[in-house]
Amino acid sequence: MKPILLAAGLFSLLWLLPLSARAASPDAFHIANWNVENLYDTVDDPDNRYDDEFLPNNVTTRWTRARFETKLDNLARVISDMNRGEGPDLLGLQEIENRYVLEELARRLPGKPYDIVHYDSPDPRGIDTALLFNRDLFTLRNSMTHTVRLKWRRETRDILQADFRGPGGRDLHVFVNHWPSRGGGTEASDPDRFAAARTLERAIDYILDRNPAAHILILGDFNDEPSSRSIRTVLDVKPYPSRSGYRADTLYNLTAAKSDQGWGTFFHSFRGRTDWRMYDQIIASGALLNGARIEYDDDSLWILQPEFMTESSGRRKGAPVPSFVGQEYYRGGFSDHFPIGARFDFLQPPPKKNNPGPAPVPAPVPEPAASSDANDPVLW
Repeated sequence: MKPILLAAGLFSLLWLLPLSARAASPDAFHIANWNVENLYDTVDDPDNRYDDEFLPNNVTTRWTRARFETKLDNLARVISDMNRGEGPDLLGLQEIENRYVLEELARRLPGKPYDIVHYDSPDPRGIDTALLFNRDLFTLRNSMTHTVRLKWRRETRDILQADFRGPGGRDLHVFVNHWPSRGGGTEASDPDRFAAARTLERAIDYILDRNPAAHILILGDFNDEPSSRSIRTVLDVKPYPSRSGYRADTLYNLTAAKSDQGWGTFFHSFRGRTDWRMYDQIIASGALLNGARIEYDDDSLWILQPEFMTESSGRRKGAPVPSFVGQEYYRGGFSDHFPIGARFDFLQPPPKKNNPGPAPVPAPVPEPAASSDANDPVLW
């Protein structure tokens, strides 16, 4: 997002105009993704020394029950504002400590009956990816995680996969990502995100090999931008829109155009220089863009930036209000990322079948052994 303070009227323009001509419809669904920044509970996990930073007795954060609940209430306020106040039907989340914090968050979202998809990941900080879904609209058929193998046997967040059955028997495969950070510099950390991209690519290829017209949605905080090599080259994602049409078995980045226009979800500040980064992205297979059974609602992509969540002054003017600035200055805010989302439409009813049989269960994707070769993560 461009670093401009948004008045309430401009917020309405960004969020509502792409959808204002359409009434809410059961033949559509809304997706969103949000890195909620360090959603930890207040209970010490003896297996995770990194959660000591978010405990009531921590002299820096003083992460009390009251602060935890303020964070939950703030997140719920923003999520409830999505989809014109009705909430999303699929919500990808990053930086979740455990299932308990998800249950506490979902309990504060009364608009829709949310179920949870979550697995503990091996990330050293104990933060995971997760997915909330509207069980009145989607049935979970299968879920799994894909482990990202980094060199020197370092560990990071798993990639979450959830396979759904929607209205009329329409299937949807959803991946939730939180790729390794740029800590140590972009170039030095590139191989870690290349490894994440190849892990995701293997999982997607497994699906497309069996159904080239599969409906695939990829959400997440990639710690890279739509034009980054990990996404454009390794994962081979094409920008959206495309003048040459859309191949069902090809991936397209719905956030590419806004990124090119200078918008972003993360306000980056380093040594006095600031800019916006489109780290949070939505990627779709071409089968979701060519008007078959589920179709992206063109230009419905949004970055949610309500005025109550936005810094109104100072060097961070226009940025999201986080829980902390640095590690010591408590702001009681929301997250250091803005959420992102889009709308998809269910199209014509599928042909009737006498006996569709049981749903197939995808097999886990085999993972290669980790390598200590510094050049190994870069494969073109």
